[in-house]
Amino acid sequence: MRVHGSLIAAAVAASLGGTALAQERGTLALDEIIVTAQKRAQDLQDVPIAISAFDASFLEAAGVATLDEIALRTPGLTMGRFNAVQPEIYIRGIGSTDQSAAGDASVGVFVDGVYMGRLGTLDFDFFDLARIEVLRGPQGTLYGKNVVGGAINIVTAPPTEEFEARVEATVGNFNRRGVRAYVNGGISDNVAGKFTASWLERDGYATSATTGNDLSDEDNVTLRGQLLFTPTDTMDITLAADWSRDRLAGNNRECLGEQFAFFPWFLPGSPFAASPCSPDPFLNEKTIDGYQDRDIFGLSATVRMDTAIGELTSITAYRNGEYDVLEDFSGSDAPLVVRGAIDEIDQWSQEFRLGDVAMDGRLDWLVGVYGYRAEIDRLENNDFSGNDIPLGLPPTLSFNTFYFQENRTTSYALFSQFTYALTDALSLTAGARYTYEEKDSRIRTEGFDPTGGFLAAPYNVRASESWNAFTPKVALDWRINEELMVYASYAEGFKSGGYNGTSPTAEGAVTPFDQEKAKNYEIGIKSELFDRRLRANLSAFFIDYTDLQVFQLVDGARLIVDNAADAESKGYEFELTAVLADGLTVFGSYAYLNAEYKNFINEAGADFSGNRLTRSPKNSLNAGFTWRTALSDGLSLTLHSEYSYRSGIFFTADNYAVAADGSLGMVDARVTLGFDRQNLELTLWGKNLTDEVYVTQAIDGRGPFNLTQNAAGVIGAPRMYGATLNWRFD
Repeated sequence: MRVHGSLIAAAVAASLGGTALAQERGTLALDEIIVTAQKRAQDLQDVPIAISAFDASFLEAAGVATLDEIALRTPGLTMGRFNAVQPEIYIRGIGSTDQSAAGDASVGVFVDGVYMGRLGTLDFDFFDLARIEVLRGPQGTLYGKNVVGGAINIVTAPPTEEFEARVEATVGNFNRRGVRAYVNGGISDNVAGKFTASWLERDGYATSATTGNDLSDEDNVTLRGQLLFTPTDTMDITLAADWSRDRLAGNNRECLGEQFAFFPWFLPGSPFAASPCSPDPFLNEKTIDGYQDRDIFGLSATVRMDTAIGELTSITAYRNGEYDVLEDFSGSDAPLVVRGAIDEIDQWSQEFRLGDVAMDGRLDWLVGVYGYRAEIDRLENNDFSGNDIPLGLPPTLSFNTFYFQENRTTSYALFSQFTYALTDALSLTAGARYTYEEKDSRIRTEGFDPTGGFLAAPYNVRASESWNAFTPKVALDWRINEELMVYASYAEGFKSGGYNGTSPTAEGAVTPFDQEKAKNYEIGIKSELFDRRLRANLSAFFIDYTDLQVFQLVDGARLIVDNAADAESKGYEFELTAVLADGLTVFGSYAYLNAEYKNFINEAGADFSGNRLTRSPKNSLNAGFTWRTALSDGLSLTLHSEYSYRSGIFFTADNYAVAADGSLGMVDARVTLGFDRQNLELTLWGKNLTDEVYVTQAIDGRGPFNLTQNAAGVIGAPRMYGATLNWRFD
């Protein structure tokens, strides 16, 4: 395969953690990390992009199992959850919490090159991955789907001809138990296969004061299969399928502040008034337990082949996802609002890329075309009785509003990027993307709202709108010597507009919000010093946003997307990894972020100009070490520990202090005893060892007249600990 083509080989090398390179040197040196962020195999240090990469060896040493745990370790990346099956991802202060059928994520997530159209269909168990790459800032010139805030690439370890197997069993507190396994190897000549399975169950870490049942539990099954065909030396075909299922109780949504009084007539002393918020963050006073169910299924076919003009790559994919959630919106013991949502997506995507190296290796080029269609059906309802009463009652008795949303998104794009070596040390990169996106939406409502704030009158409307954008990129990188590279870049990003799926009026339902645009200016330094014993990377950025899309609660009743006129995000990010001694590696990262609305008066006339963007900690850092040593012949010890910190964050555009979370510092640790002759490892592990209490997502609960100082928030997991036995066979 040509330079662009060795993506499978790169994934295999990355899954080995680059240890072969360190051994070949015969000296202490950092492992090389091979990434494919630019659609070709490159050393991480040769990529002129702010990128964090976590290879297989680190993911295993740190015990990373979910994307939430990657966020703790990545400068500029934060993540929360409205509920367990609806993640909210932010990079450098930019993300989206809009869950309507016509909404899009600002941060794109790709699994083996396939875009995840709804983040609710993203999660699966992070087992047997080659690596995870987090690219910060707009990334449109090399990727199928346009992304305005950044991209997260999840790369699974591919099948190989050599046989290997692994089984892992875990037990822990809250009655945690789980088994993960894979088998990999050649099936016949030119055919290799891999099958991965995982099962995890855990009791809830919170308790309902109303029913006595557990909340915020885990119950997941994930299956993944891959077949690799290599019919010729110049072609490989990968067929992949994945399936995942969650059956969860409701989450630990708590009343924060004084007491919850969402509506103006719910006065203290009335039957609908809430008692003061519980001081116990894990004793939940919701009126119902709720539930969180999810099913995900996906198929993909990736073909790579050499042609006379370059390597051609085709990625064809289909994904289906459905989740069904029900929860007490207020988190209080007052029967206020029970909110339910059923969301289903069918998406199809096709990407073609052609790339090669020309002009005696001085020109590296890639062109691509992308097509995407997603059909999303979503039902949201608000039950104002607060008791999830049965359907079928007359509207004036049910106090229930329903929003039936149907949306079809069709997107096409042309993209390209060229890198030309002006000299042996200086290279110029130029790229461009043209995106066309159309959304056809239908919203039908039913029910009765006593307030009129959620639904003024039932309606049935259709609307259609299209958006397009040309987004260029230019970068210059200068390799000063083998140890040091500097770069400067400019890139634009784009996210199409959409429709509010829960508008109280027909007029609001057919009025689209505008597209979102970003201009990113960035400089960076990448270095590997002291004979590759120290890796230090620094980036500084300024992002200018126009018509930033903000999901917010307006007038204490309406959840809508509004456009902030202008916003800015600026700061710097630093990452360091060093080998201090044989077997001892230390690492750390720090990010400073100043992200604020420059000019934002929302639909209700409130002025949020100068406020900090949501989920934007000014300071965040991660620091830790891994130490491996031999205790005796055939017996080894590995210690791994990390400290993660972020400063306070707001969850609302008005920077409401109750719907916020203070600074957070957490400690994780793992102790692994390796029985090398038996290919066995026993790990004792702990997460959030200091048992910090923190909020992962919150909404304003004051209501239209601000009767109380209150919010509703989801409380994160407390201290978790357990033991894992790992057996390998090859």
